[in-house]
This record gives sequence, C-alpha cells and structure tokens, in this order.
Amino acid sequence: MRKHTLHLLVTAALGAQFGLPAIADDGIMVVTGTRTQRSLMDTPVRTEVITAQDLEQSHARDLSEALENIPGVTLRPIHGKTGDEVSMQGFDGERVLILVDGMPVSASTGSRVDLSQLGVLNIKQIEIVRGAVSALYGSEAMGGVINIITENPTSPFGFKVTADGGSYGEQDVADSIPNDGHLQLVTHKRFGDAYVQFATDHRELGGTDLTDEVPGFTNPRGSKANYSLTLGYEFANGGRLRVTPTYYNEDINQNYASAGQSIDYILKNKAETANRANLNVNYVGPLTDEIYLTTYVISEVFENETRQSIISNNRTENHRETEMGFTKGEMQFDIPMGDNHLITTGLVANRSYLTQRNRGVSEINPDKPTQENLEFYIQDDIFLTDRLEVLPSFRVQHDSDFGGHFSPKINLMYTPESLDEYDVKIRAGAGTGYRVPDLKERYYIFDHSANGYMVLGNPELDPETSTSIQFGVDAKLADGLLFDINLYRNDTENLITTDFEGVQQGIMIFRYQNQAETFSQGADLQLNLTKVGNWSGFAGYSYLDAEDKESGNSIVKLPQHQFKFNVNYHLDALNTDVSLYGRFESKSFANSDNDLVSPSHSVFDLKVNTWLTDQIKIFGGVDNLTDTVQDYAQAGNDYRPSKGRYVYLGLTYDY
Repeated sequence: MRKHTLHLLVTAALGAQFGLPAIADDGIMVVTGTRTQRSLMDTPVRTEVITAQDLEQSHARDLSEALENIPGVTLRPIHGKTGDEVSMQGFDGERVLILVDGMPVSASTGSRVDLSQLGVLNIKQIEIVRGAVSALYGSEAMGGVINIITENPTSPFGFKVTADGGSYGEQDVADSIPNDGHLQLVTHKRFGDAYVQFATDHRELGGTDLTDEVPGFTNPRGSKANYSLTLGYEFANGGRLRVTPTYYNEDINQNYASAGQSIDYILKNKAETANRANLNVNYVGPLTDEIYLTTYVISEVFENETRQSIISNNRTENHRETEMGFTKGEMQFDIPMGDNHLITTGLVANRSYLTQRNRGVSEINPDKPTQENLEFYIQDDIFLTDRLEVLPSFRVQHDSDFGGHFSPKINLMYTPESLDEYDVKIRAGAGTGYRVPDLKERYYIFDHSANGYMVLGNPELDPETSTSIQFGVDAKLADGLLFDINLYRNDTENLITTDFEGVQQGIMIFRYQNQAETFSQGADLQLNLTKVGNWSGFAGYSYLDAEDKESGNSIVKLPQHQFKFNVNYHLDALNTDVSLYGRFESKSFANSDNDLVSPSHSVFDLKVNTWLTDQIKIFGGVDNLTDTVQDYAQAGNDYRPSKGRYVYLGLTYDY
C-alpha cells in the first residue's frame, strides 16, 4: 500500500509538471509546501489556494487585490512609498517570500515586495504557506511563502483580453473618466512542441484626494505596466523548457504640501519612475526513470528614480537614483528511495547588489555593496504507515557577510481511521526561521526629510532567528462544507526594527537596530461552502497576539482580530454571479509605545459577473460600499483605506 501511495505521489507530480492527468479528487495540485506536486487535500503542509476562478470572481487586478480577502492576511501601505506589503502570523513583508513559479521577485524598496506592482497575469493559482519555511526556501521565508503559479498554454491558439475602469466620484483628481483604467491581454500560439506566449497588464491611475483642506492629493497618478514573453518547448520525454523575459514600468507622481515658515504650505511634487527587467530560464523534466530535475537561472535589475521639487519655482530638492539587482540559480532533484521515501534535495546560489546616488554622488559606503549566498537543502517525505506521513528537512546556508547557518524543519500529517466519514486531516509542523539583514537595512538611506524624518541603514546588524510551531485540523462537515482550524506560535530573536535616534537639523533620524525579541501566536478558522445549489462562499476569523517580550506592547500595524467573508449566488436565468465580500479589522497600533491607534473598521465590496456567451463576460461592482476612509490628518497612523467608494465596469473576451 505504501509503495502504491508513493507511486501515485510521483505520478501526480509528473502530471502537474508535464501535462499528464492529475490524480486528485479535489482537482487542485499544489507544490509550495513540500516543493513537490501534491493534492491540496493530501499535502502534509497546510496550503491555501486562490484559484483563477477566485481571481475572476473578485476582479483582482494585482496581487494586493488578490490577497485582500484572504483570512489572516494583512495588507499595509509600504512606509514612505506607494504600494502595499503583506503580513502573516505577525511577520511583515520583509519576512514573507514572494515567488512566481518558484522563482523570487525582487523587493521594490530593497526588502518589501510592492504587491501592487505584480499584475494578475495568466495565473493558474496562488499558493500560500504560513510560518517559518526557511528550511526549504531560505532567508526571506521566516513568515511564509506566497507562490504565484502561471498557466501553460495547451490549445493551438488563444487570447484573452480584459478592460475595465471606474471612478472614485468627488475624490477623483483626474478630470476624465475612467479615473482608474485597466487593460490586460494574454495570447499564445503553439508550433508543434514549441509555443510562444505574450502577456501585458496596464494600469492608468488618475489619482485620488481625500480632502480639499490641504493642497496636493492623497494617492498618486500615473501608470503601471507589466510585460511578459514566454518561449516554451516540450521534449519527447516530458521535459519542459521555458525562457521568459519580463519587464515592469512605473511612472507616477504626487503633489503634497509641507509646512513653510512664512506661509501655511509649500506645494511640492514627488515624481517616481521604476523599471524592473527580469530574464529567467527554467527547465523541469526527468533525468532518469527515477530522478526528476527542476532548475532555473534568473537575473533581475530594478531601477528606481525619485525627484522631489518645489512646484512654485520648479527647484529640485533631491534627485535619487537607486539600482538593485540579483542573479540566482537553483537545481532541485526528486528521487524516490525504496517503497516509502521521496528525497527532495537542491543547491542554490545567489548574488545581489545595491547602489544609491543623490545628484550623481553615492550616498552609501561602499559605493556598491554586494551579498552572496550558497545554500543546500534536503527533505525526506516518509510514509511511515498508510495514514501517517512525516517530512523532516533542513537547509544549510552560507552568507558572504554572516557565515553559515543550519535551519531544520519537520512536518507530519495523520488521517485517523475513526474519522474517515469526515475526511479529517491532522497536520503539525515545527521549524526554525533565519534571515540575514538585507542590503537596504544595512546601507540604504530612506530620505523623507520633506516629511520630517529619515531612516538610515546600519552595517552592524545581526541576523534574525525564529522558531515556529503549527497545528491544524481540517474536516468535511457535509457535502460542499469544509472546516479548517490552524494554531501557531512564533518566537523571534534579534528582530530588526527602526528605532528613533534623535533630531538632526530639525529632521527626526531613525536607524535600523537589533532591539526586539517578540512572539506571535494565534488561530485561523475558516468555513468554506464550495457549492451547494446556487450558493458558495467562505467565512474566516483570525486571532493574533503579537508582542514585544521586553515591553509587553503589541507589534505595530497588526490587528488582533480579523473577520472576512464572501457570499456568492448564481442567477441561472441571467447566467450571473452576484458576490459580496466583507472585511473587518480591529484596532491596531501605529507606534511601539502603543499610544497611537488606528481605528477598527469594516469594508464591503459588491461584485457582479454576467456571461453573455461562453467567451464574453461583462462585470462591474462597487468597492468600499460604505466609503470607509482614513483621517487624512492622521494618514501615516491610520490604516483604514486611503481610497473611498469606487464604481467600475469591465468586459472580458476569452477566445
């Protein structure tokens, strides 16, 4: 029986990787938790999935919008920059690894990935694994992994185009409609065993303003665009080669007011451009009858230019140019051993660099710091019995600046026979997290002196470490009704935070420091109604207790309570889905002393999808129905939405 189970596991992996039929009752295969393809219901590492259908239903246009309705996931504005970062289980965006097809995405600010820069292009599904997974994914994955899985074309030819746009009403800065326009195109053509696929996503932002009391506007205007070209070839043995260049361009600007000495305000403009060029080569296929290879090489350069000027005289106050880049390669081997073992092992090499100049002069020392990593990992998927599976694993890594580290992890899954009627799965895991300070935290000058502060890097930082424990149970309560509960505890040492250092020339100076030992613990509960009659949906509640051990104060930006839900109803007569999404967050704290509070709030979104034919869909909706917005005067300390009610319409044609 165990040999048969292992055979199904390997066959399912090949099915997902090489286009063979997948062996899975639920039809969803996942890869992120174990680095091998598994059925979602049978993976021993708890994994959450956002399907392409979910993205279509919610009208998500970028990764931030795709994640906003996931229970236990918190989105926050990136400090001092447009865009959003993600937090999970008490860890912020610096400690959550973002991947596309298992390959890393560089962070736009050097440590946090801006989720709004990642368009929802050609996505098959998004997989979410929470908790410390450094043993399998390395330094950046203390808080978890979010892996975007793209779709491979199978038909001879196809294309899909989506266009939508809308208005924020009186908050619109632009005079034209739509204020926020969106165009997406995906097309492919096959030539026997080869294919070419092109995808593009373009956003035009008109800007929004919450108040007329202060000059300027709250959210920037400009454009964001993603472009992707994939050249693929499928070999006779089932191997698949893909070469994919991608390009991202952002060109935005924002007017804002700063206090003057002789007048109430000085009106300024901050213009920002960003360009990300990425090239990756990926191959997956069998080396022998027993050994399977997954490998990639990826190279990426991110350029960011900001120019801050006074509008009245067009005088430039500062002009910064930043360049960050990395080259990374990985080879992974999957090797069945005997009747009840599947060995997964790999090697990783990575090199990154950073430069920053103001008016052509370097602001950091050395001028171009670099960081190199060499890593090895191994995992043994052991079927101890037909109902008990154990996955021990570890990772050894060596950093050019911080030396070596060993990160172990173990997961298990047990299926109790007495509860087969409810298809109960019990999962547990324990592991260590490890994160070396990135180049931004060590060297970067984050200058917001126009707003009264600067954040400086610290070359003397030490690595962070953590331990993570997870325990979860999921069950099928009835046909179409699934229940899931997950409990966790994370303890962190040498957590890197920013600490107030003093005032220099009227500017508050903050610097990165190792100063906190923290813990986070909590529970995620979710009830899924997959399909009962014309109804479907979910409801999820998350409790989080995240504190600084020394002071006993709560960690900033993290709500203690979250409740999210979706109710979807299909109208047969109109071939229409009507969906209501709701999100509630309790209050959270905006500073480490816990005397600045962001209020609790709720947001509701209404979505409508109507299929005129199998190929044509019209859609629309109202986001933020109740027009819940932050207090502009407290914008930096208020995590309620910075945009109000948004009404929009769109059209999709899928050939």
